[in-house]
Amino acid sequence: MTKAEIYQEIRDISPTWSGEAQELVENLEEFENDELLQDLDDVYQEWSRKENDDSVQQCVSLFDVILQAIFNHGDPSVIPHLLKYVPSDDYYEDAVVMEDYSSEPLCNGIVDANYFGEAYIPALLSCIHELVPRAMVHAKSFLSSMAYDNANIFILTNPLIRNIYLAEKYAFKKLLEYSIDDIKEELEEYKKKSEEQTVLMISESLDRISCVRQEFLKICEQ
Repeated sequence: MTKAEIYQEIRDISPTWSGEAQELVENLEEFENDELLQDLDDVYQEWSRKENDDSVQQCVSLFDVILQAIFNHGDPSVIPHLLKYVPSDDYYEDAVVMEDYSSEPLCNGIVDANYFGEAYIPALLSCIHELVPRAMVHAKSFLSSMAYDNANIFILTNPLIRNIYLAEKYAFKKLLEYSIDDIKEELEEYKKKSEEQTVLMISESLDRISCVRQEFLKICEQ
């Protein structure tokens, strides 16, 4: 199938998503990421101009299927190109107001070691400043994912600390401070609710981010 035929079929069967359209995802995997990234941007621009529900749903379906094909290639160099689609904290300022069913596959995929292994961490560190201060909520989530994977999956290679020098200093420091303050507030809320298991999980997250901050400050002092 040509790309045009694949995209037309996605439009014809919309609403659909990558899990229901595996054959179409596999067909798209035959094309290079450069092409797919351009197509993804074209779909996003089309999406921003649509008001009709059916037309919007076609864009939602196309975005999801193309994105999955890109992720399946397993190339972390796409991550900087994808950050522009991450919803802002004030998402009504974005060209497209994404629902969770569109933003979650995007954001989860960016930090999915099943696609990229540990290589997603240096790729993300080098560009995460683009989310500061526009999308601090998602940037904090990305930071938490990197810290968790570094401590639990990649403990032997330590990619977060080893590559932390790639982060833009001012923005990353701001992100660390925001994340620690936000986690502390969340921790206090759950302590009041006496939810011990949740308190333990949040405390562990706070410890991981605090350790990252400590290592980052060492680099800043050099």
